[in-house]
Amino acid sequence: MSKLSIRLKELMEEKAINQLELAALSGIDNSSISDFLLEKHAPSYHAFIKLLSHFNCSADYLLGLTELHTDQVLHPVLPFHERLRAVMKEQKITHEKMIKTMPVSSSVLYKWVSGKSLPNADTLVRISKFLECSVDYLIGRVR
Repeated sequence: MSKLSIRLKELMEEKAINQLELAALSGIDNSSISDFLLEKHAPSYHAFIKLLSHFNCSADYLLGLTELHTDQVLHPVLPFHERLRAVMKEQKITHEKMIKTMPVSSSVLYKWVSGKSLPNADTLVRISKFLECSVDYLIGRVR
């Protein structure tokens, strides 16, 4: 997560905003932003999407997985459970294979594919690596 913290600081500096301003502009509470900057925990799915929207950058860039802003058109985020099911189908990954290989518990996977819960930013990275795709592709920003 340290790359996310570093990239977040860089983006804040580029926009000449401080933590309090980012909180007000993004709708994420200040204590959560502080936690992201101090690497105490990864952003929740919703907070991560708000950061992407505010900075208008790719997920992979914000996570430090790529070094450059993307030239690709970034689409609005699709519902995660629908997108996860579609990417698993494309990759011919069964629930059983994902449970055994990733590993992830069957109850957590069920909650993700049924839309009952969402992974945090760190877990999105793990899922995208397992599915051999970018985080932007996984959340539907790149199609």
